[in-house]
Amino acid sequence: MSESTPLFADSVEGYNDRNESITRNIQSYVHRARAQTQRFFSSRTKHWMILALILLDVAGILTEIFIALITCELHRQDEAWVTPTQDALAVFALTMSCIFVVELILSVFADGFKFFTSWFHQLDAFVILVSFAVDLLQHSIATEIASLIVVLRLWRFVKIVQEFSVEQSEATEALRIRIEDLEGQLRDLEAQQRR
Repeated sequence: MSESTPLFADSVEGYNDRNESITRNIQSYVHRARAQTQRFFSSRTKHWMILALILLDVAGILTEIFIALITCELHRQDEAWVTPTQDALAVFALTMSCIFVVELILSVFADGFKFFTSWFHQLDAFVILVSFAVDLLQHSIATEIASLIVVLRLWRFVKIVQEFSVEQSEATEALRIRIEDLEGQLRDLEAQQRR
């Protein structure tokens, strides 16, 4: 070893090589995970899952409203079943909000911040985050604010329409491509027949 060669030069180079290798592996993993998430989020399975979750959420909201009306109109707030049922519905609402927050996070992961270029996605993200916040604070906020969450969560009906719209546009696109293919085949057959 010469005087100009650092004592730990091999160790530093090995350390840098390992760090670069780890960084490449992480980047590769993130790239693959993002691609798989994008594929899933553009699949019919995802649309049907979200549709089912939205329907469950709306059913929970309507049940909550129904129970509130029954207990109010029939003066049954003091019955033993009311508080546990309302608590269970609050937990259900929070669970659904958490699921939708995870869906939002995964959507942003899959598409990046270009996800927010659509006003529909912006509004949906706002509703999801406000719903989540209100569900978290529901026990410490006045009932008037809690009723706001019901109105915002009914926004999910609009999301149902959007999910059907996406499903229909995918089906329409597939049919358009098939029609173009068949028209091309027809032209080829007509050209062969003329010969």
